Amino acid sequence: MIGVDIIGISRIRKAVEKEAFVERVFTPSERTYCDGKSDPAASYAGLFCAKEAAVKALKCGFGGGIMPADIEIGHDTAGAPILCPRGKAADLICGCRADVSISHDGDYAVATVMLTPNKC
Repeated sequence: MIGVDIIGISRIRKAVEKEAFVERVFTPSERTYCDGKSDPAASYAGLFCAKEAAVKALKCGFGGGIMPADIEIGHDTAGAPILCPRGKAADLICGCRADVSISHDGDYAVATVMLTPNKC
C-alpha cells in the first residue's frame, strides 16, 4: 500500500502561526524537532505530508478514530524519517513495514509512505 502527499510550505507557514493547529496535528517530539530547524515551516510541511501519505496508504484518511497526532514521524540516527504510529493507527498498520520518504523543493514538500505487509 502506498500513499503520497504534496503541500505548499507557505500554506503550512500560515497554519503553524496558530498554536491550536500545531498542538492538534503534531506531537511534542515533532514540535521539538521542527522548532530546532532553521526553517521550521518547511519541516512542519514535510511531517504533515508524511502524516497525510500514511493515512492514504492505510486507505482511511483522518477521522474515524485516527487523528494527525496518532501518526508520529520520528527520525533514525542517520536522520531518515520513520513512522511511529499510535492508537488506532498502530492497530491498522499491525506490524507492517513502513517506509517513509520526505523531500522539499522551493515552496513544496512531498512525502511518500509505503506499507509492506510482513506480519499482517
